[in-house]
Amino acid sequence: MTTRPVRLLASDLDGTLLGNEAAAERFSRRWHALNRDERPLLVYNSARTADDMLSLVEARILPRPDYVIGGVGTVIADMFIPGPLQAFIEELGPPFESQAIAAVMDSIMGAAPQPQSHQLPHKKSWHLPEAAEATIREIAMLFAAAGLDVKLVYSSRRDLDILPPAGGKGSALGWICRRLSIPLDEVVVAGDSGNDREVFEMPHVRGVVVANALSELRDAASLHRRHFLASSCHADGVIEGLRHWGVLR
Repeated sequence: MTTRPVRLLASDLDGTLLGNEAAAERFSRRWHALNRDERPLLVYNSARTADDMLSLVEARILPRPDYVIGGVGTVIADMFIPGPLQAFIEELGPPFESQAIAAVMDSIMGAAPQPQSHQLPHKKSWHLPEAAEATIREIAMLFAAAGLDVKLVYSSRRDLDILPPAGGKGSALGWICRRLSIPLDEVVVAGDSGNDREVFEMPHVRGVVVANALSELRDAASLHRRHFLASSCHADGVIEGLRHWGVLR
């Protein structure tokens, strides 16, 4: 079986490319050493805002990407076009009504809203420590009973993100791939936690699970042979995975 060339790398940041400053520097150096005309497109896929991710580039902590996906897949920015891509925003539908979301979440024992800086028009984020899968299903039913169509993403045994059905890291990455006519079997993703799970479950996509990944992602990714479990942590694990998939020598 012939492995397709890698035309796009989409990586999470915190816990993946970030978390070890020396490793991030090694990744940046290795990436810049690739031929600019031949290397894959680079996409950062994070819970962070687009501006926050670009500040890392300006500080020369990470190489400049071609696209950023922010807010757990609720904002996409093309680095060559100012501002978010409005066509994707329109697919998400109208922004959430914060009071309607809060009315459901206020009934959940132990739930607390995350800081205002983490709230976006199409993403409402709460802390809910050590929630079982059954609890997340129950919350989904409460939203449905309230007439609210949402997608719930739970990660790090603490963070609950409430998104539109068309949002999410996988949905946003799929939108970019369709826009650029890049087949999913020419995409490699990298991550470390549950909010990355959606990209690893995309059909045909190859993955890199860094060694410090939480079990919530490691267990899900291990179900698919097309994913590589690195023995190194953070950006060193991404470098290891890119060697495995033939992007780096």
